[in-house]
Amino acid sequence: MEKRLITAIVLSILVILICQSLVPRPKEPMARPVAQKVDIPTIKKDALPTEFAQEPVSYKEKETIIETEKYILTFTDIGGSLKEIRLKEYLDHATGSPLILVSNAVENRAICSIQSDALIKFLYKREFSLIKQDPDKIVYEYLVPGAFKVTKEYNFYKYNDYIELHILIYNLGNITINKDYDILGASGLQSAGLTMGRSFLEATSMIDGKISRTTRIKNGEQLIKGIISWTGIRERYFCIALKPQQESEAVILKQFGKSNIASGVRSKIAPIYAGGITEDSYFLYIGPNIAERLKKITPDLDNIVNYGIFGIITKGLLITLRAFYNVTKNWGVAIIMLTFLINIIVFPLTRKSFLSMKKMQDIQPHMEKLRKLHKDNPQKLNKELAELYRQYNINPLGGCLPLLLQMPVFIALYQGLISSIELKGANFLWIKDLSSPDYIHIPVSLPFLGNQIHILPILMVVAMFFQQRMSTKHTPTTTKEQEQQQKIMLFLFPVFFGFIFYSFPSGLVLYWLTNTILMVVEHSTMKH
Repeated sequence: MEKRLITAIVLSILVILICQSLVPRPKEPMARPVAQKVDIPTIKKDALPTEFAQEPVSYKEKETIIETEKYILTFTDIGGSLKEIRLKEYLDHATGSPLILVSNAVENRAICSIQSDALIKFLYKREFSLIKQDPDKIVYEYLVPGAFKVTKEYNFYKYNDYIELHILIYNLGNITINKDYDILGASGLQSAGLTMGRSFLEATSMIDGKISRTTRIKNGEQLIKGIISWTGIRERYFCIALKPQQESEAVILKQFGKSNIASGVRSKIAPIYAGGITEDSYFLYIGPNIAERLKKITPDLDNIVNYGIFGIITKGLLITLRAFYNVTKNWGVAIIMLTFLINIIVFPLTRKSFLSMKKMQDIQPHMEKLRKLHKDNPQKLNKELAELYRQYNINPLGGCLPLLLQMPVFIALYQGLISSIELKGANFLWIKDLSSPDYIHIPVSLPFLGNQIHILPILMVVAMFFQQRMSTKHTPTTTKEQEQQQKIMLFLFPVFFGFIFYSFPSGLVLYWLTNTILMVVEHSTMKH
């Protein structure tokens, strides 16, 4: 019996350890064979004036602000790119203003910046002309007379989470030029006003029908060739993803310092003959990591969110949780209802576990006789105990079954709750934010705690104490040493869990508290 108790403790500790490192280390993208470039006639070195081969002289930047139902977007004529994104749907907790998702992304770090040496060097630094501005469209143009023209047309949709970008390249000369460029889709992603964001920063791409994830780019830049569906950067709550509408050459990943990774797409090399034109189109998703909204761009874009090894369970739990919210209109109540549902599902195992513990209690006198009879022969004792378990149809580890089943559910729910923007700012009773620890202010400052106390973890410790007390009553002991161990664990186990859960999101603690209370009620009911 003491072995079963130790096993349960070890498994519980494993739950906590796993939760501390739930976000798995992304696998580095596999190297793919480098495709050889097609030898296509291109612009000669002396076809453009010398000034276009040099870095452009700095000039006074002109910004253009576009406001939609979803965003406040700041464009710049430097490269005709997007430099700042504010989300009107979400507010910065410190300022109360629209949340800044991208700020001051300029030149080669700007979103939708074109980076190419095939047409002209430093295109992302050059001054584009604003030739059209409407509520639903903005158009930039860069012209090299007698050579080529690049047009960038951004289209906005009133209630959608994406921007549509069209890049048109006109060949104005009398020689063939190449369409060969990189476009940066996601860069500078941050979560100002929201905590725990940067630790989740990750570049994710769908290449050849498989997910590629990384958090650090080797050597500052990495190229991954294949069939490109989309590429993007995501953090705890939000993501930016670029989906090309035409066949592309590769995904390009870049590292700008320690805290900024970027992703983009390399176009397919193609000739643009004299007097010709080519057009590429892209969808740029900007918004929260909500599956229903991500799938509007493409059905598999929800895979940009990394839920870990129990991702399937996480998605199922979130679907159920949102269904309960649609009924109750309160996320706290929805979490409680989800906990009830999970306990109903696992109740047959809980009952089986209780009956197994009861049988163990009933055969305790027989076990004590066998221990005295074979105290000098451990092998014989184990054999006789195994036969006794078989005779009474008892699984000595049966009491661990509910815990084993709760482990993947707990981990999956943890992954889901910490990534769900819906819980950010969601209140329940005294809890102001279910995605963060709950707290109340106290008039004095306590050691290690300060002047704030997290109430839910304390309530959870109390509930776990009663649960442990009830469990130990059904766990017979044969020696004073075992009895002493039970008394120690009666207090140590709840306190240990309370310490670990003290800084967990209150939504997760609410789930565990409700689950513990339900287990106490179930045991009390089955006892009678």
